[in-house]
Amino acid sequence: MKLTFSIALAAVSLAAGLVLYPAAHLRAQRTPIFSSTPPYVTFGMVSMTYSQSARLNALLLPMGGPVVAGSCQVTFAFLNDQGGTIASATMPITQNQAVHFNFPPLPVPIGGNTSNEIRGTVQTAFVSPSGSPLPGPSCAVVPTMEIYDLTTGQTTLLLENTHTLPEVLPLTAM
Repeated sequence: MKLTFSIALAAVSLAAGLVLYPAAHLRAQRTPIFSSTPPYVTFGMVSMTYSQSARLNALLLPMGGPVVAGSCQVTFAFLNDQGGTIASATMPITQNQAVHFNFPPLPVPIGGNTSNEIRGTVQTAFVSPSGSPLPGPSCAVVPTMEIYDLTTGQTTLLLENTHTLPEVLPLTAM
């Protein structure tokens, strides 16, 4: 009887230890105030015709942690196949909200070229109450890019995968 009780007590103690140790270990980890979302990303090149348009979207996820004075902003840009900016906009974004920027529709082509190659970039920044960008982690934004038909409004292509771009520092900052 004593042996059975001892074995049962040891088994219960071992099971409790296996359950409680990981839970205690997880509580010890710190949650960062901001997400580690890269602050500057690009989508791959896409081709669109004059009957289509492109849209960049950004959804700001909740940041969690203590309330910090400031807000988030997102800068959208469309670039051509040479890397030149052909349209851009910067706008504020609120937690659990989404913003978007539409590429201006292309004119009806004259000649043989019926499509254009473009790509979209999304840059995020945490800004102070005065409106100046703050260094450090950026806001947790989920970006997407879509190509849609101007006549029907239907999305024909949705891109979710991005590639991180390095942030360029102006020479005056060095």
